[in-house]
Order: sequence, then structure tokens, then C-alpha cells
Amino acid sequence: MYLSELSVAERKNFLELAYCTMGLNGTYKEQEKAIFESFTHECGMPSYQLKKQDDIDGVIKLLTRSEVKNRRIILVELFGIVLADNEFCESETEFMLKLAAAFDIAEFELKRLQRWVEAMNDLVHEGFSLIMKD
Repeated sequence: MYLSELSVAERKNFLELAYCTMGLNGTYKEQEKAIFESFTHECGMPSYQLKKQDDIDGVIKLLTRSEVKNRRIILVELFGIVLADNEFCESETEFMLKLAAAFDIAEFELKRLQRWVEAMNDLVHEGFSLIMKD
């Protein structure tokens, strides 16, 4: 939704982070794969090849240098993939808290971002149910 605001380098690092985030619950679910694919298109990199999965801490370190607005964008978009399966497991929670701390984003602000994404997801689902209703 907001990925076009990121620089090309930030988009590449975001995709690395997003893919890593998908696997935090132990599986790569279809909903997550679909969202990741939409991320690659939104980033203008539909055939992006992952290169930094072995150095996610390095990716995070690079992204900590981004503007605070861009760090918030990254968190919002990651919540989109983390919450895609309507489950928010312990490892995902810990990772998002770790990322927020690295990005110098307070926990209360992280929770606000999460609630906003959840609300947007609810609205999208409600819209589909209104449209598809018999």
C-alpha cells in the first residue's frame, strides 16, 4: 500500500524482511505467499531474487538508517503479511517487538500500527462480504 514511498534499496531490504517474516510461524502459508507476491509487484520487482536471508540482522541494521516514516511503513506492511493468516504467534510477536525496538518505535506505537492493520483487514473482508452477498 505504501511501499512506493521507499527507496529502491529499502524495497529490496523490505522484501528480504517480508520473506523472513512469512516463515516465523514455521510454514509459508498460501495467504502469505500471495501477499508477498503482491509486495514484489508493488515494489516494481516482480522477479526479485532473495539474497540476504542468511543476514536478516544486517538487513534490519540497514533499515534502521531509514527515515522514521519509512520505518513505520515497513512495520505496517509487515503486519499485513504477519496477520494474513489471522494468527499472531509468539515468534511473530517477538520479531515485531525486536524490529520496533531496532527502529526506535515505542511498543505502544507498534500496537497502534497493528490495530490499524487489523481494522483495515476487517474492512476489506466486510467489503467483500457486502459485494459477494447473494
